[in-house]
Amino acid sequence: MYLALYRKYRPRIFDDVISQEHITTTLKNQLKSGQASHAYLFTGSRGTGKTTCAKILAKALNCTDLRDGNPCLECESCKSIDEDYSDITEIDAASNNSVDDVRVMKEESFYAPMSGKYKVYIIDEVHMLSIQAFNALLKLIEEPPAHVVFILATTEVHKVPATILSRCQRFEFRRIDIGDSKKRLLWVAEQEGKNLSDDAAFLISKISEGGMRDALSLLDQCFSVSDNVTADVVRECAGISGSDYLFRIADLIYNCSSGELLMLLDELISKSKDVTRLCEELISHFRGLMLTKAGADALAVRVTSEDFEKLKEQSDRYTLEQIMRCISILSETFSQMGRVRTPALLLEMCFIKLCTPKLDIDEKSLSTRIDRLEQLIENGVSSRPIYYNGISENSVPVRPIQEPVSVSEPEPFGIELPEKLKEKEAKPDKDKKKDKPKENAHRSEPEDLRSAVFGNEPAPEPEKEKPVEFPAVELPHADETPEPENRPVQKQPDKAAPLAIWQDIISTLPISIQYSLENTTASISGNTVYISGGKLAVTMAVNDYRDMIQKAASKAIGRSVGIAAAEDTESDAPVQQKTDKVSLFLDLARSKGIEIKKK
Repeated sequence: MYLALYRKYRPRIFDDVISQEHITTTLKNQLKSGQASHAYLFTGSRGTGKTTCAKILAKALNCTDLRDGNPCLECESCKSIDEDYSDITEIDAASNNSVDDVRVMKEESFYAPMSGKYKVYIIDEVHMLSIQAFNALLKLIEEPPAHVVFILATTEVHKVPATILSRCQRFEFRRIDIGDSKKRLLWVAEQEGKNLSDDAAFLISKISEGGMRDALSLLDQCFSVSDNVTADVVRECAGISGSDYLFRIADLIYNCSSGELLMLLDELISKSKDVTRLCEELISHFRGLMLTKAGADALAVRVTSEDFEKLKEQSDRYTLEQIMRCISILSETFSQMGRVRTPALLLEMCFIKLCTPKLDIDEKSLSTRIDRLEQLIENGVSSRPIYYNGISENSVPVRPIQEPVSVSEPEPFGIELPEKLKEKEAKPDKDKKKDKPKENAHRSEPEDLRSAVFGNEPAPEPEKEKPVEFPAVELPHADETPEPENRPVQKQPDKAAPLAIWQDIISTLPISIQYSLENTTASISGNTVYISGGKLAVTMAVNDYRDMIQKAASKAIGRSVGIAAAEDTESDAPVQQKTDKVSLFLDLARSKGIEIKKK
């Protein structure tokens, strides 16, 4: 009868176990020193050697001729174990999980072993025991007979009660390393007289995901197809169609070609490709891109050298933020596939979301969009086409960037200084026309866009406003304190328009200023706002609160403006000329009927 490879080449001594040196070394040292424990707990994923090490340990405990902690395999005890030795009992907890099964084991454990030194109980998949069975087993594991050793094995250690865990020596079995698995597969192929390529052995080790039993089973299947096993044979037996379609999907996601991506998905589904498996493969592919982008080698990425070169080329185009965004969206989709009836719909939505970053408002999506803009700028609006939803960015008309126009700050109080008036008088009229900046220069449009709006007719020229001339003012000496009351009242031009948003401007100011300006009005001409109303309120607005009012008015109007008192300012009360702000405020309070008490 044919014996499967995973049974035929199962390790028989500790030295044959691969990738578990941290466990086998400890067990051999205990056996050599005679300090073996009464209870062991082996945990780890499938195919990592838990049951194998349990059987080797059972042999070594009863071996009469240990060799560096390994069983000799030649004594009567070692030979009898291979022939269903009665002193070693292997129990499958998946089918013997009741409290009655534990009671039977408890009764048998009190009898001495027949020929060996220990009676060993190997309980596989111990997490399948019922709560009552665990309670019955607890006392026996805590204080077993001197000749009894328990070896528990499980893949789900979190289901084992803490009371059991605390009474056992726990050993964590790691996944089999890809390099160790590859060497073992090549050795098995050599023993079988078959040819196995390095890429095929690597691919089998990768597909088995750290399980040696799965790797040997797949190798056994490949040997049934051909004596010369290559990577293509492995893909055919494993039911995978290579990785080219994964690279193509990643390219389409980068180019944001959602239409082509959905057609490719439909093609894969028509070829019986499972969408859940496809989503899992895409997560693994983008993980490879992430590790490659971060500087990992082919061994850490767990790909062949050929695929690693493709990953390096593709990762150069992606940014790390884009890759992590793709992994996040794919992982979220994969977690939801088990709860819906149409997983293909979820994957279609996922692809559209990956190709349309503007659908997201998270930081990763915004970073992706910023990266695309930076690429456009670096390439001078793209030396190569960058796509967005299948449309090239180069096909979109780009509005030319105008040179920034410097806007000069208005003179204080809207009045030009005498030095500047003298400079203007000294210049001829021609120079004035040349030096005068064009109005609305920052709003100029390109000729093609202007012709598209106005046709072949020339664009209408903006109406020119005459500059407002102000009389020169003699500035006070540096050591003299300026008197704000002596500031001249500017003549309001005849065409000054009422400022309808004046009350809205006042509402943005502090409450004390609002109270002072509630009975004022304003008009605007050119770049100057003229304030009318009570003399005291206008004086405070022009002298004391000018900066705040000017800033609020400029923000509301949309350009920098000056503040001035209008000619029609009315006197609301006989107020003495004062420069003290406190006195002005007290006068305003008295004019409003507020009683001021002196201390």
